[in-house]
Amino acid sequence: EARLALRPCGTARGTGTWPAEVEVSVLAACGARSRLDIRALPGRTVAQIVRDGAGLAFAVLIALSPIPAVLLARNFAGVYIIPTASMEPTLHKGDVLLVEKMPGALGRARRGDVVMFRPSRELLNIIGPKAVQPNDLFVKRLVGLPGDSNIVLDKATGDVSIGGKIAAGPRRDICEDEPLRLIDAFLENGKGALIEQLGADEAYVLGDCKAVSVDSRVFGTLPRSYVVGKPIGRIWPPDRIDFGAL
Repeated sequence: EARLALRPCGTARGTGTWPAEVEVSVLAACGARSRLDIRALPGRTVAQIVRDGAGLAFAVLIALSPIPAVLLARNFAGVYIIPTASMEPTLHKGDVLLVEKMPGALGRARRGDVVMFRPSRELLNIIGPKAVQPNDLFVKRLVGLPGDSNIVLDKATGDVSIGGKIAAGPRRDICEDEPLRLIDAFLENGKGALIEQLGADEAYVLGDCKAVSVDSRVFGTLPRSYVVGKPIGRIWPPDRIDFGAL
């Protein structure tokens, strides 16, 4: 029978030996009362604050600000919580970025910069439109600019070359592999496997973890207008605060 490794949250993290392994059937037999035990509320609250503290603080600040400040923040700046491992080791799941969303983001970006973008139609077809909220953004590294030619995916390694040179950015093989290698199926029929030249309104983006990242290798080029922002810095967690280049 399948087993799960459980870890506590909040104040219980320093007690006992973790993780604890239990059979799936044990959890299935638990009733709502056990899952919603009021005694776990303080620990869950602390864990929520620790995990999303920066985002919560920013939300409170905006809520208390005058209306013009709210509009300014919504349209030209914001925070973004990294939801997946696709940008590891540069960005970890749970990292919080402060993002500027001024017009012309792609024009200000340089090759190798991390950028924020709205999902293209091809990406929505892959992940499903119901999985994305209207204001959701994605984060990848900009490696291909308008006019770049001869973009080739090596399906054996998952690496991309542009004009005969490995795409800009850090090594993309020093993150944890995904055990089921689901990315391989996406890459097999990827729309970005071979591109002769990027058009004037096209970009090519990659995640820093090639083993899990669904990026331009899979969904193809990204329209210029879909790139809407750049991270100013990482503001959470405290030991990883950084306002330098990511």
